[in-house]
Amino acid sequence: MSRRNARRADDGLNTLLAASFAIGVSNSVVFSVLSDLQDKYRFSDAGLGWIAGSGFVVGVLAQLFIAPYADHGHSKALLIAGLTLAVVGGVVFAGSSSITMFIAARGILGLSNGVFTPAARSIVASMSDERVAERLGRLGGIELAGFVTGPVIGGALVGPLGLRWPFLVCSTAAAAAAVTLVGRRLPEPHRSERRQRIGIDLLRRRDMKVAMLLAVGLFLPIGVFDALWDRYLTDRGASNILVGLSFLMYGIPFALLATRGGRLADRLGPVRVGVVAMAIAALCTASYGLITVPLVIVGVLMLEGSVQAMAVPAGQAAVAAAAAIGRAGAAQGLAGSGQLLAAATASFAAPAIYGALGAGAVFAIAGGIMLVCALIATMLTLRSPLVAPPVGAPPMTQPPMAQPPSTETTQRLVS
Repeated sequence: MSRRNARRADDGLNTLLAASFAIGVSNSVVFSVLSDLQDKYRFSDAGLGWIAGSGFVVGVLAQLFIAPYADHGHSKALLIAGLTLAVVGGVVFAGSSSITMFIAARGILGLSNGVFTPAARSIVASMSDERVAERLGRLGGIELAGFVTGPVIGGALVGPLGLRWPFLVCSTAAAAAAVTLVGRRLPEPHRSERRQRIGIDLLRRRDMKVAMLLAVGLFLPIGVFDALWDRYLTDRGASNILVGLSFLMYGIPFALLATRGGRLADRLGPVRVGVVAMAIAALCTASYGLITVPLVIVGVLMLEGSVQAMAVPAGQAAVAAAAAIGRAGAAQGLAGSGQLLAAATASFAAPAIYGALGAGAVFAIAGGIMLVCALIATMLTLRSPLVAPPVGAPPMTQPPMAQPPSTETTQRLVS
């Protein structure tokens, strides 16, 4: 790649990172104002789960059926479509006053994330054979920074300006990112010549099964947090500002450490790092039900953010390494759909369990499922050294995980 093309690729990547931040902000702003919506419009605790879960359900379908189009030369179109949907979802949220419209708005935002995120990850993962987890860690840090900034914006604006303005402000950020992205050139992932678009067939590979266990296990508690975190902290006596800041306190260590976590996964192997980190995160999750002091809860959340900075890039790198050549978008979409399905199930079930059995049961169940996923992934790994080597390691006598596409075939640029 010439110096000029390399500079263009860097510019495109930076624009992509900014757009990922905007998507995260737009999708997460609602989570710090859910209790305010509930108090104003008088819907039940189950409504919290329906609002949060609708985005996950739509995201499952988008990542399973739409994300694979990134493997057929449509990655940039998916990015712009995702940002456009984020704008629409925020505007619908701002103009809604019923539980039905809130569910619809959240579904549109879930669709925006499901369309945008797999395409972005496939572009970043396919840029070269080396430092896959490190690059995904950088992208993951930006995604998470956007995700935790949204609730901060919501918590800060809802008091002085009301419930509409947080959504409109975040929609404006998504619109600006879409306009900027239109004129940028982006690295193009390796194209698949296969007609197969849906990535379910990839589950025949044992390395993909292990990667899916990591991805799903790490994301399952997100459904609990999305549906209950505002309600849970409010019931513990926290203010709107502290609820918003709690997301930030999770995101700061994640954003600071995610790139380093990716480097660790590149060096030691993504599965090894992912399993250990997920087990620690599971213990953090289970502990929330035992704590009653909001500031202590936030302290544990910061610890979990640090651990997830190791786990998330490792899980994404394991998915990228398990994908067949030309199937990066399908693999990321498959993993993303599994994550969202787990999160949707958790977001629907968590409020009912919370109302019937309390916080202890909700977080203990979530932590226990994470530990089970880590255990099964470990058992599959120990059957052979299939998933032990770091991404990009040379072949072993036992077949390693499929390596990412070669740099030579992925360094073209498209407008």
